[in-house]
Amino acid sequence: MDRNITKEEIAEGYDKIVDKIGLAAEFYDEVLGFHKKYYGNILDIGCGRGFLLKKLEEKAGIGSRFFGLDISPKLCSIAKENNPNSEIMRGDAENLPFEDDFFDFVFMTEVLEHLLDYGKGLREARRVLKKNGVFIVSAPNRDWLQYDFYDKIRNKNLQPVDDYYFRFEEIKSHLENNGFKVLNYRGLDNLFYYGKIHKLELFAAFFLPFLRKKMKRLLFKCVKI
Repeated sequence: MDRNITKEEIAEGYDKIVDKIGLAAEFYDEVLGFHKKYYGNILDIGCGRGFLLKKLEEKAGIGSRFFGLDISPKLCSIAKENNPNSEIMRGDAENLPFEDDFFDFVFMTEVLEHLLDYGKGLREARRVLKKNGVFIVSAPNRDWLQYDFYDKIRNKNLQPVDDYYFRFEEIKSHLENNGFKVLNYRGLDNLFYYGKIHKLELFAAFFLPFLRKKMKRLLFKCVKI
């Protein structure tokens, strides 16, 4: 990772690749399936094109308020078009423009691995979250069974800040050291396959939970303490 890159350069880099990044709808369904009920003030840090917010609006209780933040002006513009009822703003995950103890839920999916300072980003998420508020975060998994193969073929120069792949205990320690209690975790995406075959992997992981730690991404549900 180039630690000398500026935030403006990061923003410009994502502006250039808005059509080349994104995740399948199934990913967001799995993320939202990790908790039963959403309500109150909800923030999506690194909202991208706003697909998670769109699904949240369909699930959350009446009276909920939705907020999205992204460093890319172009992604913010797209997110606003996709979510006219949400408050979308350009901002930095390491310096959130919100007051303390404001949100009931904070999401940070596939964002932590791109931050220049993981601890600062997590502390900011904690700061704006209410006590006992829920924080849901996902990141790439270094212990993914396909990692060594994938690492050789992936385009490491696509994004202005390349993915950092966390090991399970590493990201868990980051969360705990920055004021969160981990309630639960899941593995996301594939062990080996995408699509329909992945359902067999999930079935296997139900009986062999250790396989969750071998999937492409790790998903954590935490509370602020």
